[in-house]
Amino acid sequence: MSASWFVDGEYISKVWQYLNRPDHLDYVKLRQHLETTYCDSATKERIEDAYYFNADPDPPTARTNAYHNALAYPPPGGPGLRIKLEWLSKKPLFWPKGMGGEPVVHPKTGVQFELTQQKAVDVSLAFHLTLSYSNRKWRKLFFVAGDGDFKTPIQYLVEFENVDLILIGTMATISEELRPYARDIVKIDEIASQIARPKPPSKP
Repeated sequence: MSASWFVDGEYISKVWQYLNRPDHLDYVKLRQHLETTYCDSATKERIEDAYYFNADPDPPTARTNAYHNALAYPPPGGPGLRIKLEWLSKKPLFWPKGMGGEPVVHPKTGVQFELTQQKAVDVSLAFHLTLSYSNRKWRKLFFVAGDGDFKTPIQYLVEFENVDLILIGTMATISEELRPYARDIVKIDEIASQIARPKPPSKP
């Protein structure tokens, strides 16, 4: 018996920021909470496949690299997440043609604003979700995402492959299109104190 754990990095980061807590999310504690609460110890059920998806600046910063290396560190010292990074797209912003079509610039510096967007993250997550199931045939999915765009692969896994879905997030951010397929919903705002770690002290 095995389970899988898929994390939309941008989603969970925004959820944690919304909680406005003075600490960080501890992925090791979150994994332990999921396995302790939902995995059957009698059959030695545990998370086999674990993935983290996000977009990375180009070139990536040293801080970003260190963060991702920590996420990839295997249990019990780390959460054991396989890191899958896509790219960030930047394009200059312009006013609509009806408003003149001029560049949108900072009022003091004159620098043009840019729109930064993730590219291919959702597609990559959905692809690896179905690929992982095809290879592992896990029976339980811990899904840290809220976008209704994931409805199709989620619906397939739940209705046709009899996978138990546990959604992780907040009720305000998990799409109503995903909720009906969930066996349970782990509300981050209710367990935040159990899965948090203190921020390191600021350097003088």
